[in-house]
Amino acid sequence: MPQTAKLIQLVLKATQVVDEASALGPSTPADLAKAVDEPRPSVYRIISALEHSGILRRSPGGLVELGIGILRLAEAATDALLDHEALNTVLEGIQSELGLTAAFWIPRNGTAVCLEQVDSTEVDLHELSSGRILPLHAGAASHVLLAWQSPEVLDELLAQAPYTQWASRTPVDAETLRQLVADTKREGWRMESNEVVDGIAALGFPVFNADGSIFGALTAAGLVDQVVNQQEEAKTVLAAAAQTLTDLMAEFKPAPTAHEFNAPASNDSVLAKASSLMEALAVERVSTSARLADLIGEPISSVYRMLGTLVETGWVEQLGHRGSYRIGSKMISLAGNLLNQLDLRRAALPVLREIHDATGETVFLCIRSGTRAVCIERIDGKRVNSRRLALGSSLPLHLGAAPRALLAFDTPKSWEDYAAVVGQSSDFSLGARSRAEFYGKLKEIRDAGFAVSDDEVTMGMAAVAAPIFDHRGHVMASLSVSGLRDGILHQPDSSPSIIDLACDGARRLSTYFGAPESCI
Repeated sequence: MPQTAKLIQLVLKATQVVDEASALGPSTPADLAKAVDEPRPSVYRIISALEHSGILRRSPGGLVELGIGILRLAEAATDALLDHEALNTVLEGIQSELGLTAAFWIPRNGTAVCLEQVDSTEVDLHELSSGRILPLHAGAASHVLLAWQSPEVLDELLAQAPYTQWASRTPVDAETLRQLVADTKREGWRMESNEVVDGIAALGFPVFNADGSIFGALTAAGLVDQVVNQQEEAKTVLAAAAQTLTDLMAEFKPAPTAHEFNAPASNDSVLAKASSLMEALAVERVSTSARLADLIGEPISSVYRMLGTLVETGWVEQLGHRGSYRIGSKMISLAGNLLNQLDLRRAALPVLREIHDATGETVFLCIRSGTRAVCIERIDGKRVNSRRLALGSSLPLHLGAAPRALLAFDTPKSWEDYAAVVGQSSDFSLGARSRAEFYGKLKEIRDAGFAVSDDEVTMGMAAVAAPIFDHRGHVMASLSVSGLRDGILHQPDSSPSIIDLACDGARRLSTYFGAPESCI
């Protein structure tokens, strides 16, 4: 086999390893070698190269899984398509007005890919979350995307019928789909119930490119009764939001990031060169092959061949014939799979055990649920245990170190929303002055990087807590250590303080979940 063909084959095999790691979840190298039908030594070398680039990594249990480099590439893919910040604003507005899960979908290779989602306060819709993929015959978003496809694409998709609905397992023939397409296009929107998830309904509206072609679908979903009861209001809200996004698309032009791409000193392997190419394209958002060749210091002929291979795998997309390139939307799907596979409790447990072994104190992991902090993991102390905040129990967000860490590192708007909800309760009354003092204490926690509770939840007990952030810099959980006051607040200088251990553990978990450097 010629050298060039071997290099292309290696890049293709590497993308297959990533696909299998996405499909299988955390796996052994032997499992991946079997899945891609490649000798183990070759797969070990591929894994090592992809670990270096952050596309793969080792899980807390030592298995191979998708790495947080996928999240950066997915962000680049999204930002090359539309104004991500404006999209989030629109989705948050829908969620705020309707209380439903708002999402935006794009058509890719005969499927619907969820680009972004903002969950309702009632139900988390994992089947419809960011990065998930649906066939174009199931769900409101899919029906909308199908209805505005070109006649050629529509005929090709209908030729593959009959299909089977996900939830009901009902066969769907070509004639039924053709009628559905006609009805959706005539009405200008689509509503479905129980097609993707039993008990869930969704409304979908189209969003168009400047040339009038379909760009995506905007949806609002929730429990069937919830959606049906506010159908007319939801149609009004979604129609306005879809028009807002259509107007934004008419003016959108992707711009490079503010980051400067620095090519590695040497790229000895073809996978390292391909990784550099992907990173350069992520920085540029949209770029030509000549520009990318300059950035990574490779001959344009080599870059062109790598781009062709990456386009074939879906990792890169070309804009028109012989046009510029951008990160492929397949990265959005891979990132969705990664986020769905990440298990907070599984990742946190080894860290909690380390802190417990070092201190003998009680260690907690808490997440926010509405106006309360819920304990989802706990290792009891060796000397003393507080009966408060048992596994599965909760505290209000203003009481205790772990709850206050969740609130303090959220947005100032969330402080105001929390104060508005609980501020008039009998045990937590907030006037103008006390509210300002409350906000001031939350700001002190943010500035310090951790929260302390002293004689507050249980007399004689103290606790410290630090925030854990996700890949977008949002607080997702808090790690807390609790025990007798002297053991928590007054440790010998010779040993790491409880505060240091809690903050270090939270930083390690934030890093694992891809938090931005500014949060770590």
